[in-house]
Amino acid sequence: MTLREKVESRLAGEFVPGERVLSALVAFRVGGVRKTMIGGAAGIAGLAGAAGMALAARRGQAEAPQVAIPTPGRFVFALTSHQVALFTVGGIVRAAPGKPVRSWTLDQLAWVSEPELNSGVAQALRGQIGVTGEGVLGYEFARLQVDDGRSLIKRLARALKELDTAS
Repeated sequence: MTLREKVESRLAGEFVPGERVLSALVAFRVGGVRKTMIGGAAGIAGLAGAAGMALAARRGQAEAPQVAIPTPGRFVFALTSHQVALFTVGGIVRAAPGKPVRSWTLDQLAWVSEPELNSGVAQALRGQIGVTGEGVLGYEFARLQVDDGRSLIKRLARALKELDTAS
């Protein structure tokens, strides 16, 4: 069973009609890939400029405060057709969604930054999402999930653009 299917099973009964899971990946808080790989320091950096380099920004959305939204060191990042949901990482042998951490409907998202690839031993795809009235969600996808991470973020950016054209 894929992680996407596990998230779908975990959210069964909570979906709005027509909602489906588009993608699910294990993510790290900003700096978490490096910390896991080589014991470096974790942290949130560059919040101020992230909205300016947005891959997608919603028109008429209130600003996202420039404060980091706290996340576990590792978490399941799920994108559905209606929301972004975060879970703790459960599972003994393979990752599975554990307890719900946070979720936001797509209309609560103000912008999505263009993800950056950090190279080196702890290669990671790093990005940020502005949440209206709440703050900035920072995330990283580790080396083996860079392509899938780019795909997930492009889907999210497309969904935000579609919300603007629909309204």
